[in-house]
Amino acid sequence: MSKRNYGAGKLLLALFTATTLSSVSYPAVPVVAEVAQASTNFTDIKGHWAETSIKKAAELGLVEGYTDGTYKPSANVTRAEFAAMLSRATKYKPNKVSQAFNDVPASNWAAEAVNKVTALGFVNRVDYPNGFVGNKAMTRIELAKWMANGLAAADSEYNKAQGDAKGDKALIPVAEFFKGTLKKSDYPFVTIAMGTGIMTGDAAGKFNVDAPTTRAEVATILLRYMEAEGKKATDFYGLNELREVAKTGTNFNTFGKMKLLHPMSNQYQNVYDAFGKALKLRSDVATVTMSKMIFVDPYPADGKKSVYAPMFHSDADPIAKTIYPDRYRVFTEYSFTSKADKLVRLGVLSDQGLPIQIGRPIFDTNIDKYGANYYKRDGTSASSYKKGQGEIDMWAEAYATKVSGNDMVPMETEDGRRLLVQVN
Repeated sequence: MSKRNYGAGKLLLALFTATTLSSVSYPAVPVVAEVAQASTNFTDIKGHWAETSIKKAAELGLVEGYTDGTYKPSANVTRAEFAAMLSRATKYKPNKVSQAFNDVPASNWAAEAVNKVTALGFVNRVDYPNGFVGNKAMTRIELAKWMANGLAAADSEYNKAQGDAKGDKALIPVAEFFKGTLKKSDYPFVTIAMGTGIMTGDAAGKFNVDAPTTRAEVATILLRYMEAEGKKATDFYGLNELREVAKTGTNFNTFGKMKLLHPMSNQYQNVYDAFGKALKLRSDVATVTMSKMIFVDPYPADGKKSVYAPMFHSDADPIAKTIYPDRYRVFTEYSFTSKADKLVRLGVLSDQGLPIQIGRPIFDTNIDKYGANYYKRDGTSASSYKKGQGEIDMWAEAYATKVSGNDMVPMETEDGRRLLVQVN
């Protein structure tokens, strides 16, 4: 059950002269003087990547420019400023509002907004034991946390999604995840932010966890949040993917465009049941196990684009537009240890009877940015492996033509069970 009411939000038009729900006005913060009315004719945003979002946010009264006619899209946003913007953007109304922080008294220009977003659950007092410190720049992970907590306070399913995100199989498509610099405690917030589309990584694949949030980013994020607010957690394809993968290691069920064939008792009932099991080869040249399998439709007719697509698929790939429009791409994370004195290239595993899920290399333009270990198409992966050598958590790919009944190459584990995937 929601702890707050959902109603029509009132847009408050002054950022630094806060007219609140109780119609109490507070003085403007002296260090940032903004115009008293919304304007979209900013002199410094023409051609900016966020130009359209900035204008739209200004039209809605969420953001405003400076008295010199600029917007300053690269300037950082403080906690107090974002609280004021968010209080305008949300349609939720708190049942009860009280002073949230001792360092934000009623005389503070942002008090009403800070108290409101805290009462709504966006801000958790526990996160600020030393006070709100409203003039501190808002980091991207901090903003993601506010978004995730606010959604969870209104709908318990988002709270469950945060719990799912902590699963042992979590795969978050940002560079910090693969480089080990994304704290596990932050997985839930990045998962919600990316899964709902409210926030994304940058062109380099980074989420930029500790970077300050700019005014351009905030305008874009607020608009996306307004689109997401009120929707169910299960309405978001990307969030469903992230949750399923974190729990099982695959997005197979969310993908929904392929099925498992299991007419016989020796066939796997779930894709993830095969993970961790040694795969059977024609000859005993290596020990190979899978740990994850991600299904991606690079050009979905239904508009359901995978949250993993930006990492695995690139339109710069020479065969992207000629091969992949008619195919589903399947990316498998696996580990292997050579039993041979000299195992030549990963492709030999396919020659020895292992399906192409393991043996096909990936084009490097996108995945390389994330820092993931993968079988490279450019030939720079190891050329051979001595006995005892191998790879840990390496990605390779396969694909299946979008033709009903088309099978992927079956995979068999050493215990005699088979994994057979077919296009719906």
